[in-house]
Amino acid sequence: MINIKEIRHPLTLHYLTIIRDNKTNGSNFKYALEKISYILASDVYSGLSTKERSVTTPLKKSKGFTVTSKIVLLPILRAGLGLVQGFIDLLPTAIISHIGLYRDEESLKPIKYYFKFPQFKAKENLKVIVLDPMVATGGSSAYTIEYLLNMGIRDINLVCLICAPEGIKAIEKRFGTKQHKYIKIITCSIDEKLNDKGFILPGLGDAGDRLFGTSEIL
Repeated sequence: MINIKEIRHPLTLHYLTIIRDNKTNGSNFKYALEKISYILASDVYSGLSTKERSVTTPLKKSKGFTVTSKIVLLPILRAGLGLVQGFIDLLPTAIISHIGLYRDEESLKPIKYYFKFPQFKAKENLKVIVLDPMVATGGSSAYTIEYLLNMGIRDINLVCLICAPEGIKAIEKRFGTKQHKYIKIITCSIDEKLNDKGFILPGLGDAGDRLFGTSEIL
């Protein structure tokens, strides 16, 4: 089984309720999403590697620590951009990469149209954080995870607001048990199910449209 963590922090419950509300406008949707991104980032970053170093305070010399993990944030365009803020504010040295996918109308499979990722001579101590607010069928997330595994990356964290059980099962089925240990899913909620059109219930609608205002009538 893939390691799945559902964060039930009081503030994620509070802000997720605001995000779900169909009366929440675009600016408040973005504000609540950014606030949740800090909580998610704090949890994911709790597993970072550090090394000891000395530091001199105004009073005396003391022991301190420096983060040594190499961090790459990989938002899935476009809705994944809404989760970047908290991660980059808490760790400004994190590298921001991007992947763009669309669904083929006939095969319904994800097609990559954009991918930009830094080149590393060594991938040890490299943690990739995939940002995707909605994991519905799991197709885009699974494609991205497989792409990273094929690159030799062995610490992949899929961070999302909400997941459908069908999406989680699809990701687990896509990868063998030997690969499960390289993958972790961090979410604020595992929702009920998908409807017949592939939308998460109760869900929150289309995260990208609500974040960028492309569903509003102007």
